[in-house]
Amino acid sequence: MLTLIRWDSCDYKETLVLRNQVLKVSAGQPLLRESPAEEKQAIHLVARQNKRIVGTLLLHPCSSKCMQIKQVAIHPDYQGQGLGKKLLVYAEQIARNLNYSTLFLTGRKQAWGFYRRLGYSETEAYQADALILKVFKKDLSVDRYFFNRKEMKTNGR
Repeated sequence: MLTLIRWDSCDYKETLVLRNQVLKVSAGQPLLRESPAEEKQAIHLVARQNKRIVGTLLLHPCSSKCMQIKQVAIHPDYQGQGLGKKLLVYAEQIARNLNYSTLFLTGRKQAWGFYRRLGYSETEAYQADALILKVFKKDLSVDRYFFNRKEMKTNGR
């Protein structure tokens, strides 16, 4: 089940544990011990299985038309089951509904193929500390046009 949660809620604190496990430890970064204040204005999405949070990401507004996807984390026991894709598609739907036209994210090397398969274009790779990263971008207005055209054909118009 995919849902939205509030910043600094009990569910949000559960996402911090997941992010520490999946993102921070593997990158050798300091663990999150408190709710980062800069995330207060973000939209927080989670994936649940059996009432347990097993996936999370943040949608952070950068401008009136652009949002950044941040802190994408899926519990290792649930990776490869389509939860990451569902969470990203849900994030895209939310951004579209809020009239954002562009999404971007920074992806680790092991996730590059995943983002490509979901239609994100990419930049050149760069290194940040021990991580090799790329920025990925998706134009949501192109998707909106495609979905509207597909719907029109389906309805016989």
